[in-house]
Amino acid sequence: MWSRSMEPKEPLSFSRRNLLLLTVMMGTILVPINSTMISIGLTSMAQDLHVSIASIAWLVTIYLLIMASIQPLSGKLNDTWGRKRTFIAGASLFLVASVGCIASDQLLWLIVFRAIQAMGGAVMYPAATALIRVNTSDRGMTHAFGILSLVTGLGAAVGPLLGAALIGLGSWRWLFGVNVPVMLACIALAFVAVPESHGKRTRIDWGGSGLLLGVLLGGVLMLTGEVQVSVYAVIGWTLLVGWFALRQKKTEYPLIPFVFFRKVRFTVGNVSILLSNFVMYATILTLPIFLRQRQDMSLQEIGLLLLVFSISMSVCSWLGSAAATRVGKPALIGLGFGMNIVSSMFYWLILRVWMVQDAWIFSALLIFGGASAGVGIVSMQTMSLESVPREDAGSASGIYSTFRYVGSILSSVAVALFYHQVDVIFFAMASLSAIGALLIVVTQVIEQVGVRSSVVDDKA
Repeated sequence: MWSRSMEPKEPLSFSRRNLLLLTVMMGTILVPINSTMISIGLTSMAQDLHVSIASIAWLVTIYLLIMASIQPLSGKLNDTWGRKRTFIAGASLFLVASVGCIASDQLLWLIVFRAIQAMGGAVMYPAATALIRVNTSDRGMTHAFGILSLVTGLGAAVGPLLGAALIGLGSWRWLFGVNVPVMLACIALAFVAVPESHGKRTRIDWGGSGLLLGVLLGGVLMLTGEVQVSVYAVIGWTLLVGWFALRQKKTEYPLIPFVFFRKVRFTVGNVSILLSNFVMYATILTLPIFLRQRQDMSLQEIGLLLLVFSISMSVCSWLGSAAATRVGKPALIGLGFGMNIVSSMFYWLILRVWMVQDAWIFSALLIFGGASAGVGIVSMQTMSLESVPREDAGSASGIYSTFRYVGSILSSVAVALFYHQVDVIFFAMASLSAIGALLIVVTQVIEQVGVRSSVVDDKA
């Protein structure tokens, strides 16, 4: 039992830190891989299970919804229960669920085990980032997050290619089978290499987590048309949102502590990742549809172009982490949003106005687009986490991850609604990037005014 934070008694050695980083990377890389590679197998799954594509697509939706709604809860869990223990529990859930997916011969069971798999990923990822936060210095944390961002970005990039290769082995069940040996190795390493640490011991707001899931699920169902949008539906959803907000304000142990958002940099870091992830997912979801339907590109060509985008994003996220200490995190975030505005405009010009069909031009554009998405992403995460005490690292990590996944969900909904009107999507990408850039400018002004005021007070 504990009442105060329990951090590692002494700094980890260089080799121990690297082993810890390897362990958390082995677990967390499977989260984006399983998010993207399943898209390749949806058709095969639908045929094998004799269901429609619309029904099998719930495997994607449920994964994103669970990931978004459970992460604040898992952040609390790893602060209270122990970050190492929570990481191992999440990895074990992911492992068991993957085995369940392999054995499923009905869509219902496949969705159930896919939801459990998402729970495992949602528990594991905040624990991984919190372990890095409490076991590294501020400078080392930025470097470690850069490597983690590089690895997870590459995981998302290779997901579709890995999925195609695994299905080529004969069955979509290999998509889940590949997780088993990696997770077994990850769990074994975690027992040996990861030191235990705790944050503040608090009660867990299980009801709040259920309400958050209801809010996200209700919003998605209405936006996608799965539930008819009526006055009663909107009122019911609004009441649910109000109930969740009131519960978070009144409870002694909130799932999402609103007090964190009094920190300007915490708020900016979280809003920035939501906007940035919207733009990034809109790019990788919209371009394949457009290039396939309008440019008649093959799936292999489109896959290679998206690989170019993801590699550029991953490399630039790592470079951005190295540059953050020199040029400042807000500057890199603002640069990323500015580049996103330019890339969104060029997507529209090249694909809609000029109707360019040169693969080299597409490649150059996607390299720039990937750089736009990656250059500021580590700064967003670091700025968010360093704004709160180390003992709250788990809770802050969970909130950050939720904002990231909400951006992804909103993007997938927008693409589903407007994929016949890509001009609207490109305009939304540019507009949200402009809002992000403006947010950074306002933040810098507020901080400068605060610094000058404190200087005047000191002189007085």
